[in-house]
Amino acid sequence: MKKNYSPSILYFIFLVFMLPLSGFAQGPGSLFVNAGADVVVDCTTGCTDLTATFLETFDTSGSTYTVSSIPFVPPFPFNGLANPLNPDIDDAWSPVDNLPFDFCFFGNTETQFQIGSNGVVRFDVDPGDTGGGSNAWSFDANIPNNFEEALGEANILLPVHDMDPTESNSEEIGYEVIGAYPNRVLVVSYYEVPMYSFSCNNLLATQMAVFYEFSNVIEMYVLNKPSCPSWNDGNAAMGIQNNAGTIGYVPPGRNTSDSPWTTTDEAWQFSPSGTPTYVFEWLDPAGNVISTNPTINVCPSGTEIYTARVTYTNSCNGDVVVLEDEVEVSLQANFTVDLGPDVETCNGGSVVLDADTGIPTVTYEWFLNGVLIPGATNPTYTVNAPNSGTYTVEATDNGCTVADSVDINFYEQPVIANQPQDLAICDDGTTPPIFDLTQNDNVVRGGQNPLFNITYHHSQLDAINDANEIVPANAYLLVGTSEIIWVRIEDQSGTCFAIDFFEIFYSSATATQPASPHRVCDIGLDGAEDLNLNNVFDAVILGTQDPTEFTVTYHDNPADAIAGINALPQPYTVTGSVFIFARVTNNTSSGCFATTQFNLILTPQPTANPPVDLYQCDDGTTAGVFNLTDNDANILGAQDPAQFT
Repeated sequence: MKKNYSPSILYFIFLVFMLPLSGFAQGPGSLFVNAGADVVVDCTTGCTDLTATFLETFDTSGSTYTVSSIPFVPPFPFNGLANPLNPDIDDAWSPVDNLPFDFCFFGNTETQFQIGSNGVVRFDVDPGDTGGGSNAWSFDANIPNNFEEALGEANILLPVHDMDPTESNSEEIGYEVIGAYPNRVLVVSYYEVPMYSFSCNNLLATQMAVFYEFSNVIEMYVLNKPSCPSWNDGNAAMGIQNNAGTIGYVPPGRNTSDSPWTTTDEAWQFSPSGTPTYVFEWLDPAGNVISTNPTINVCPSGTEIYTARVTYTNSCNGDVVVLEDEVEVSLQANFTVDLGPDVETCNGGSVVLDADTGIPTVTYEWFLNGVLIPGATNPTYTVNAPNSGTYTVEATDNGCTVADSVDINFYEQPVIANQPQDLAICDDGTTPPIFDLTQNDNVVRGGQNPLFNITYHHSQLDAINDANEIVPANAYLLVGTSEIIWVRIEDQSGTCFAIDFFEIFYSSATATQPASPHRVCDIGLDGAEDLNLNNVFDAVILGTQDPTEFTVTYHDNPADAIAGINALPQPYTVTGSVFIFARVTNNTSSGCFATTQFNLILTPQPTANPPVDLYQCDDGTTAGVFNLTDNDANILGAQDPAQFT
């Protein structure tokens, strides 16, 4: 029993907006619409033709079909389909299966099908007619045919000829429903099925039928159709016929009376040819219908979108599908405008924008951030700081406008306000060389914008590129004894910047104690003697340290030496016995110093009293050995003991 659906029950609208056709078209019989490629129209012409292509569909109720030869490009594989039958039974009908979509065929709504092993499909199914021998093979008459069972029980003959799937283990008879609404297809295929008779089992047939939803088109693809004249006269027929077997359509030269015939790489399409079941329309940019002709001439005023729309109505059940595709049509002037790249400047001043086309009839309008600039009608426009923004020019001639835009940004240029200071940490044996580089923030910034960002870097290149920032900058551990640090100050955008450098180093100072006590001779015998402490002691106290990098000062108490205050004047007058405290200061790091102390003693100038002559009698036995120290007491007199030589 056939199912009938009322159009009032099933009514579907299927819209496709700017989607690739390949997502819907499953083959030549699938619904599609293509508005064509986007078009650019010269302003001097102003108009162009648009041509849409789409599938034309027709009603099947008049039982008329058009048979057309089509290119042999099978849209689906011949084997590997989802539902292989491979019955290994000769002359058999498959079990009845349901179509997932209504198929219109000779005015009927078909919803079920059966596949015969001899190359036939039928919609007028019989659930009880299955198994071996159920699909007849012998025939001699032409299509249409309702009196020979092999032909009369079939609707689709693709082609019909006696095949024997029991003679092969690799053959395949199968089917599959492929695609999505509204472009589903039923594919039925026979792959390398042997021909019947012992003498012809080596002849293999490969053929396919495709049934299209909505368009109700049937296609047949024959990869290889051999012939076995020694069996049933090699009879074969290709075509379609109604359930009654009274109306049929056959490609030229492909009926039974043309047998025996063979073919390879052949394809045919059977298309309903009743009244049209589609309506085509062109829509303007506002959505108004402006034509029902596939080719239309349009004259856009600028860039406009036109829509090709096809409304398909299924002749079986009244379902409706609407497909749309868009095409962009834009005017192209015979001149161009180029304001150049965007401008980011740190120097203030002005920027001249030039849109001159060289064509006297072109008129110009300038805009700032989309707002018309009154009176700006020249080919050039000067932008003065600090007026940042997006500047646009529209050049118009013969009703054709060309526009270009450029971003102009004026940024505040930072400078190094003051030379950054070198930073040092004294190596006292306990303090690690951790530097607070941000001590130079206020030095570099000075009175500039507090929003300027300051960063520190290891190299000049990193500072220029704002790369490898030292983080954290207030706790940087020095590796080694010194390093050059680069400082970068930049505006909020990071576009404008200035850089400079300073040194950080791990400094030291040592003080070597001179020999103590150190005696100073009172040459004048007046109880006081002037002594330049720097000349006498600096070299000893500094040791191997460079005297150009260190300063030695002398103090009369340890507190002043540590504080570095109240240095003794030079020369220094020595009286009696006094302790001197020396301070060694690192010239590049005033906080880095060392101290030592030594004793100065003023010693009176010694005098030598006249010695007495020493005699010894030569009695012939004495050796003549004198003890010169016998004169010590004479020479010294009342002075403290001293060394004599």
